[in-house]
Amino acid sequence: MSNLTRDIGTEDMKIEEIVKQLQEDKFLIPTFQREFVWEPKSILKLWDSMFKFYPIGSILYWETDSYLHTHRKLGGFVFPHDEDTVKKFEEWKYILDGQQRCTSLLVCMLGGKGRVEDNEEFDYTLYFDATNAEFFFASQLEWRRLRVPDERLLIRVRDVPNWEFTFYKEISAVDGFNADMEHNLQQLRRLFTDYRLSVIRIRGVEVNEVCEIFERINQEGKRLDPVDIIVARTYRNPDESLNYAGFYLRDYLGGLTSILTDSGSRWREVDNLTVIQMVSMCLRKTSTEKRNPFGITPAALDNLTTEHLEQNWSDCQKTILETIKFLADQKIVGPGMLPFAYLAIPVCSYFHENRSPNRELARQWFWRMAFVEDFRNSTLVYEHASGFFAQLEANEPVEIAPLTLSLSQLVQTSYYYRNTLSRAVLAWLANQRPVDFSDPQAEVLDNVYLLMSQAPNLHHIYPQNFLRNVRGLPSDASPDSLMNICFLRAKTNIQISDKNPLDYFQQFRDVRGFSNILDSHLIPRDYIERDSFLASDYRAFLYTRAAAFCESLKAALPNVKVTIAE
Repeated sequence: MSNLTRDIGTEDMKIEEIVKQLQEDKFLIPTFQREFVWEPKSILKLWDSMFKFYPIGSILYWETDSYLHTHRKLGGFVFPHDEDTVKKFEEWKYILDGQQRCTSLLVCMLGGKGRVEDNEEFDYTLYFDATNAEFFFASQLEWRRLRVPDERLLIRVRDVPNWEFTFYKEISAVDGFNADMEHNLQQLRRLFTDYRLSVIRIRGVEVNEVCEIFERINQEGKRLDPVDIIVARTYRNPDESLNYAGFYLRDYLGGLTSILTDSGSRWREVDNLTVIQMVSMCLRKTSTEKRNPFGITPAALDNLTTEHLEQNWSDCQKTILETIKFLADQKIVGPGMLPFAYLAIPVCSYFHENRSPNRELARQWFWRMAFVEDFRNSTLVYEHASGFFAQLEANEPVEIAPLTLSLSQLVQTSYYYRNTLSRAVLAWLANQRPVDFSDPQAEVLDNVYLLMSQAPNLHHIYPQNFLRNVRGLPSDASPDSLMNICFLRAKTNIQISDKNPLDYFQQFRDVRGFSNILDSHLIPRDYIERDSFLASDYRAFLYTRAAAFCESLKAALPNVKVTIAE
């Protein structure tokens, strides 16, 4: 929790003021910001915009009493203090938005050499051509000298703030000097005396609010990732005298990703914030502090220290991998198939330092909760971790809440990948281990297949274009109904195209184990063996399949009271 007074404000600053703040480490650039990557042409365009008094966007900085790891060198410029000195500051001002613009001003005004593409020694010293009002870099200086009446018309920009009163008198005596050149030089001087950049200050706010503010005001619509701040906050330098290798959370997160990538798991796509939340929940479980500081909210994650992460990472990573294995066993083949990201977190807490977890009851809890209306609240995560799962681990009697499934809701809900019911339905269909219509051995969600093709196709059992040509379809029987969706391999999906199911299923009926194939998709056989198709058949098919869907879930959850409603 920040001890600074909550405040937000704006001020206008001259170019020199911003450069001085950067030069003296009063403005800091955290390492989650990119290195200085602007091309020379982008820097020249920035200066040209300011010369013409165009707005170039605001600069946002966060004033806080929390230390973050910061860049000590950018664009060839070495900042004056080492990290140990910066750590001792009482407050820090971190640039969150506008880093590339600020660094462009810094390197051009102070000079310095840095890497640009393959040029390791690019000189950022900026010049101004008074004959045509063009900015250019040192690499063009000799070429320009051959093209101007006098080399004094090529102005080193960093000298402009220090011009003496006699400068104009001296330069006006140059051969060929004219009114246009005089105007250009006066405008260049005005750039340093009159041009102002808008600077926004936020202070006394927490990490989650900083991220929200950044997203709202950022002109490119980017989002500041809370993980970036956690990584910067927990960074520690190596110390050779102590034989300490240092700590960089990105390396630890990358190590977990490498393990998942090497195993071919789609869980390599799990976002870093979820991983850190899992770690925090493991620490919450084992904490002996009277007021538990750990949790999954931004404020709770701010309590994670380098020592917490470094000392517990190995054990927590084992728990995370065990949790992912549990989810993969449910055919939740990647984070994108979770109805709620938070569903994995209480399970992770339960598995941590638990030598004999009851995976069967954990499985039933998972599927029952997958079909609740909402599981996105941190309070729910804590309640289930310290309630149901804590009782289960203590071998106390537990009850899983009852579940009511609505046939009409399943039928009348259209598929949308961000809809939680859609994701829950698809997850359960995946759990049935559906096999391809063409081959009873070809499991659609097989890991090897997913690795090769990235994702299975979602197939409309009654193709959309086929249904669009059917007159008299009931209004509550959408072609995009969840109950009209199944998993298929891409090749088979393309082969089916827009055909009537009564036609395209004919080509698969001789496949060995065809009935079992249909069962793996919960597809009622009666509706694909009819001689003709009526508009009313589609609605009846959807409700029949919805009933089969509910019955399969009910049979799989013997410890849950499942009620099926119309």
